[in-house]
Amino acid sequence: MSLPVFHSPQAAEAVAGRALTLGEDVAGHAVRVRRIGPGEEIDVVDGHGTRARGTVATASATELTLDVTEVSATPEATPRLVLVQALAKGDRDLQAIEAATEIGVDEIIPWAADRSIADWPAKKQAKMAAKWENLLTAASLQSRRSRFPVLTELARGAELLTRLGEGTAPEGEPPADAIFVLHETAELRLSTALADLDTAATARIVLIVGPEGGISDRELASLSGIGATPVLLGDTVLRSSSAGPAGLVLAQNSLGRW
Repeated sequence: MSLPVFHSPQAAEAVAGRALTLGEDVAGHAVRVRRIGPGEEIDVVDGHGTRARGTVATASATELTLDVTEVSATPEATPRLVLVQALAKGDRDLQAIEAATEIGVDEIIPWAADRSIADWPAKKQAKMAAKWENLLTAASLQSRRSRFPVLTELARGAELLTRLGEGTAPEGEPPADAIFVLHETAELRLSTALADLDTAATARIVLIVGPEGGISDRELASLSGIGATPVLLGDTVLRSSSAGPAGLVLAQNSLGRW
């Protein structure tokens, strides 16, 4: 049975056989909400791959002492899975990144695309980024992850090209990133492209999902110019909230992780 999982940077300090004292960030939720008490086992993760498992020795609303029995580390995945998620109205972008986290995405790049109706105005950008970050943390804990997805800064318009272009290799060498644009006009299926991919030479598998109105022809041409490949998921057109997660499932399956 999976144990309750809590998040604290202090998990990185855990040593098996020693007590770990956790502050109100863990104790408040564990005691007041989850009703965790002495004698119960829990996991504490730092979000960077460390998981400390132990038995609660003392518990109050402000402090919790854990007798650590085991410490493990989850290494970074290779290749990493990256989702470029265009901002979308009706919280469809939030639905997408929540499901993507549960599926196992490693990095998320928010993107204000040409046809994005939703936006992050400058005065609200920090608040919106914090909302996405909090959702990624909650989804990571719900799915029992010890390594949380990395959320990058918002890429606005053509800034995305610069971000992704940094992952390309010098001429004559295998590409460091495999970039796929999910697009309804593509003829190559993502499943076929993934099957043909040399994963040993790939640092990241990047899936780009547009907004409600889709990725513009200008954007598609620009992305193709840095080596991105337009791909099709299937015979139906998926919403912005489900396209990314569906593509990630295919990637996880192709990599043999699922």
